[in-house]
Amino acid sequence: MKRGITVERKYDHNDIPCIVIKKKRGKLALDEIQDILRFEDYQQWNGQYVLFLNCSEATLGGNGCWDLLDEPPGDTVMLYEVAGNEECPVCRSNLPPFSYCPSCGMPWSDSGKSVETLLSSMRQEAARNIRDPKASGASRLAWYWSHIGAIDLARQMGVITEDRRQALYEEMRPLKPTDTDGTMNGGAV
Repeated sequence: MKRGITVERKYDHNDIPCIVIKKKRGKLALDEIQDILRFEDYQQWNGQYVLFLNCSEATLGGNGCWDLLDEPPGDTVMLYEVAGNEECPVCRSNLPPFSYCPSCGMPWSDSGKSVETLLSSMRQEAARNIRDPKASGASRLAWYWSHIGAIDLARQMGVITEDRRQALYEEMRPLKPTDTDGTMNGGAV
């Protein structure tokens, strides 16, 4: 860890557990905080955190002006850990066991690709397998419904809208395999 920086578990004034990062000189930058939580102390601080900023008038003090001369040197940040299945403190939706909150609109960056890019790649793979002349009818149908399931999952997680889900269904409709009697197999989609 960089010299002059400490990280420790503490309790705030409401007895809520938090992580306190202190820097003796200078201010803590967001990138610096993220690096500390990701890499320091054998990665024991890995997780999802919330930084609470109180910027209300109550923090201004006496006459409404900041008294910068009395501020001690250095910086201190309190972070609150949010577990994977707990409620997101911003949008009040449950957090999935991933490193983002789909209801808040945080980017899906697990693989560095957007949801639309991933869905497009999955659609191309499904289309290739559905059109494969060597594939059986059951295999083609499985590929079709597998992609429909991926679209439904993306909607349930909140990373696409209902309108987008319907549009993706329409894109898949021409690829839906048919039975030997020429009728569409398996339902209304």
